[in-house]
Amino acid sequence: MNMKMYVLQVRSGTEISAFYALKRQGFDVVLPTMQEYIRKNGNWDLREKIIFTQYLFIRFEPNEENYYQIKKTDGFMKFLGYQQPLTDSEQKYIEWLENNGKPITPSKIYVTPSGAKMVMAGVLRNYSGNAIDYHLRQRKADIFITIAGRKHKITLPIICI
Repeated sequence: MNMKMYVLQVRSGTEISAFYALKRQGFDVVLPTMQEYIRKNGNWDLREKIIFTQYLFIRFEPNEENYYQIKKTDGFMKFLGYQQPLTDSEQKYIEWLENNGKPITPSKIYVTPSGAKMVMAGVLRNYSGNAIDYHLRQRKADIFITIAGRKHKITLPIICI
């Protein structure tokens, strides 16, 4: 059975603890993360970062028992969308960003002599949205997806090859 996915808002800084608390209770929880390039002291370092701060995505059967079990989780603030599940397309984007539970690694970008950009490897290769805004110097790319009816800009890591 393919369960619907819902969005939970949690207090800032409690995403990881709420994620593990819900996992221990047997819920199927998603917390998309990525490896982001940070420039420090002249060097580029990769650091893990949560893509949607203050939000968790959860698949569960909506009933009173589950609702109150989730609600009493430390850090829980509210369900987004008045307990409405994500649409199928929104859920597919979250599952894509989930990356099988692993942090998203930088996508490899090739820039042709004419300046055209081609995604050679990484999650951006499978992006089905319209436009990707590349910021090569910052090693980032922006994509736009709709979650819970609102358009969100997602910044993902890239590296030029």
